[in-house]
Amino acid sequence: MNTKNNQRTRLSKLMMKNALMDLLKEKGDIHKISVRELCERAQLNRSTFYAHYSEPQDLLFELEEKILASTDEHLKKIGAENDTGAHKFILSFLKYMRENDKVFRTLLVDAADPVFKSRFMQQTIIRFIENLQITFVSSVEQYVFSYILSGSTGIIIQWLRSGYSTDESTICSLLFAINKSALENLGEYTIQRDE
Repeated sequence: MNTKNNQRTRLSKLMMKNALMDLLKEKGDIHKISVRELCERAQLNRSTFYAHYSEPQDLLFELEEKILASTDEHLKKIGAENDTGAHKFILSFLKYMRENDKVFRTLLVDAADPVFKSRFMQQTIIRFIENLQITFVSSVEQYVFSYILSGSTGIIIQWLRSGYSTDESTICSLLFAINKSALENLGEYTIQRDE
């Protein structure tokens, strides 16, 4: 009996998340989405919604937290400190984004939530830099991260918007070349780690 309820809950939440993503694509702003239209789109009654959430923002927050956690898990599995490993890291991440297009497009392009976009890309870039095992002088670290974060975010968002008009390998090579070049030329601002 409990398993049946858990399956029903998972299915209801999935239907609500899909409805939310569709509405965000249409409206572009969570504040323009009502519980009524969300439930109509999901073909669920409002009592089902209110059993799990207070407002559509709660559902969006849950979706954002889930994608942050699953992305972090994905990124933890990849890394290596040599060039081949770093290239593999970026390529795998881009493929992961493409495989999960609807949620990434919704959260990074359609919903246009700058706070989530920043959190997501910051988490990703920090994991990438950790995998390269580079430590920066603390006085410049925030500037290096900001530079890499802004540029990488711009490329990835443009790639999503273009409908993946360029293959992952090309985008991967571009991101790798730009970021690696920037990081390698920061010699006096990096701290050598003891092996």
